[in-house]
Amino acid sequence: MTLYPLQFNSILKNKIWGGNDLNIIKNLDNPIHQLGESWEISVVPNDVSIINNGKYKDHSILELIENFPIQLLGKKVISQFGEQFPLLIKYINAAQDLSIQVHPDDVVAQRKHNSFGKTEMWYIMNATPDSRLILGFNEDCNDAAFAKAISQNTVMELLNSENVVAGDAFFIHPGLVHSIGAGITLAEIQQSSDITYRVYDFDRRDDDGNTRKLHIKESVEVTDYKKSTDYKIHYNPTCLGTQNLKTTPYFTTDYLHFTGCEDVEVARHNSFMVLMNIGEDCMVYYDGEHYRLNYAQTMLLPAAIPYVRIESTGDSKLLAIHL
Repeated sequence: MTLYPLQFNSILKNKIWGGNDLNIIKNLDNPIHQLGESWEISVVPNDVSIINNGKYKDHSILELIENFPIQLLGKKVISQFGEQFPLLIKYINAAQDLSIQVHPDDVVAQRKHNSFGKTEMWYIMNATPDSRLILGFNEDCNDAAFAKAISQNTVMELLNSENVVAGDAFFIHPGLVHSIGAGITLAEIQQSSDITYRVYDFDRRDDDGNTRKLHIKESVEVTDYKKSTDYKIHYNPTCLGTQNLKTTPYFTTDYLHFTGCEDVEVARHNSFMVLMNIGEDCMVYYDGEHYRLNYAQTMLLPAAIPYVRIESTGDSKLLAIHL
């Protein structure tokens, strides 16, 4: 076996709405001003992840896919997506509200952008009191009413607000108008796409006094106007063991909660597995080696790995993502 548990350099993104929490969580020696996103695993052009551990340190994930497609991705992934890594894995911290936005599905994204669409889910890691998400409409709407509200700066009156606490999880389907509110840090699992249609940005200006581009026509065309009630993922965050949070054609996300040690099977899925640590620091053991996985760190387990053992002296909580 050539491959092993892989970790990557974080790709850090300054955002107009970003804060300092990710600098602290990531223990960065050189803090990033208004750090909004840490891209953990990416094959987005110009933002391709670089390995930072083991034999393939300083090689890109694309190099490994080229050399070990089946061993890294797995037969299930290749049958569905070819030799492409289909996900973008992030941590996000909002010091201010993100823009009101919406994402296209595969059909529109392929036609207009030659890209995957953007199906995603969120796991809330931290949330200040009264922090909120915007998720869909508070009543059924239509394109004319939506466009009118945007033009009159009253779009917020149409939208549904959801207060959140740490441990909440949400599914964001293409077409669902949404925003992450101030005071929230979350883990995001999404299709490999960087396409966002911005509806409203609170008339915010950057350091140079410029507003950000809006995408009104595109947003109106792809928005789902039905009042949404199925965005929240229901599970028991205190229960020990493995619980499925969400299964989609693009990813399956499980919640792993244990104390002591846990064996995690990988190869049986015929897919890679991504581990996102949302709990206590832990150690991952494989083939006589060990790998530290701290809070808010991420690890890619190649599909050819049979299983890993994870050990922690505390309360371990992980998101395990695979196809």
